[in-house]
Amino acid sequence: MWLRAASGGDRVHVLDFAVEEGDWSAGTNALDKALKAFIDKHGIARDAVYSVLPRHGMTARILTLPTQDPREIGGMIRLSAGEYVPYAIEELVIDQCVLDELPDGASRVMTVFAHRDLIETHLAVLGAAGVEPQKVFMSSACFVSAAVAARTACDERYAVVNLASGGLEVVVLCGRSLEYDRGIGSAQDWGLLEAPSGEALEELVLEVRASLSAYRRESEEGLSPDAIYLSSEWMDVARTAELLTQQTGYTTSPAWFGRDLTGRGADKLPCLSLVALGGVLAAQGRAALDIDLTPPSVIKRRRSIVTRRKAVRWAAAIMLLGLATFGLYFQSYRQRTAVLEALDARIAAIETNARDVVSKQRQLQILQNQVERKGSLLELLAALCEVAPPSNLNITRITFEHGSELNIWGRARTLNEVNDFTQALRQLGESTIPQFVNARRLYEVQTPERDETIYAFAVGIPFPETEETEAEE
Repeated sequence: MWLRAASGGDRVHVLDFAVEEGDWSAGTNALDKALKAFIDKHGIARDAVYSVLPRHGMTARILTLPTQDPREIGGMIRLSAGEYVPYAIEELVIDQCVLDELPDGASRVMTVFAHRDLIETHLAVLGAAGVEPQKVFMSSACFVSAAVAARTACDERYAVVNLASGGLEVVVLCGRSLEYDRGIGSAQDWGLLEAPSGEALEELVLEVRASLSAYRRESEEGLSPDAIYLSSEWMDVARTAELLTQQTGYTTSPAWFGRDLTGRGADKLPCLSLVALGGVLAAQGRAALDIDLTPPSVIKRRRSIVTRRKAVRWAAAIMLLGLATFGLYFQSYRQRTAVLEALDARIAAIETNARDVVSKQRQLQILQNQVERKGSLLELLAALCEVAPPSNLNITRITFEHGSELNIWGRARTLNEVNDFTQALRQLGESTIPQFVNARRLYEVQTPERDETIYAFAVGIPFPETEETEAEE
């Protein structure tokens, strides 16, 4: 059985539905070939696939545990697994779902134990056909979720019997709460329920009675369900419901309430399969009873693949970003290079003319200085004599280096005369003779002369750079 549904929405919108029947003998690859052909025919490999395993192939228990913490619940179940199945914990795939949180801090938990070989064989068969299910659900959890979703306002105690390929499943619900769950393997063909031999009907009646008797023994109230609802994955159960009513005494009817879950495409369902509808709810994350039997090793491998894919995507994004950055840098470099080349070409074009202009300016400045006698030694000596004090200071020696400096040596009666002379030179430099602006005292030394102490001094006048610069310009 296969159902394709649209993702999202508050109802199950059916896109396609198909059932494949056949006699595939064990030990041959007939089933593998038929499954591959079925998947190819309907294009299933392109979908997000979720698979459902029958309840009768595994063990399930409803346990009351003294905690409501998910980690503690998981730990308690793993520690006590040997009490319910004769396998080592390493051979099991275990999942659980909290049904009710009790006032005293305890919780009722639906626990499922499946042998690892069952799950891995199921995944291997589907994998050989080109399909890897996202999750693996349990059939009874699916049709319980469908019943709870369809009967949101229901408060009656009722049983749901699902006729499945290779067995049947019986659950009892009280309102929205699961009270009892049982799966029975069977080789009966439920399509023969109306056969004259009556073997199929007899086994069905026997198993339903046994299941409801077990429920009464295990429940606290010891009550029977008010009604039975019948569901099947591929057949119309209306006539079977009538026969079951006659044989068991329980009011039995088809599980028509499942129609409330369907939206568009409901006419594509030849029968009302609560398992398929509940599987869609579980795939959409809307299941009341969420059981996932995907092995932890498979989940770990998928996470590793997802992590590697993310790493590859990040690496590719970083590489593209790096290439884009390099491209922008290279483009900017080319643009700067082009601008510099253009500037170099312009500089080369005007460099010769610029040199000629500078040379002419220098020649013109020389001629102008000669005409004005600006900066000549005579002009400087005249200015020097102008500011020299009339008494108490003598100039003994003058050195002059054109365009560079003028040094003065002399004698003075006191340091005041030297200081006043230096200040006068600087003031003259700030007004009319710019060469004197940097005049400074180099040294003053006391020396005896004619029974009197005087000061030998030196004043340095380094010419400012402006004079050379003006000449060069």
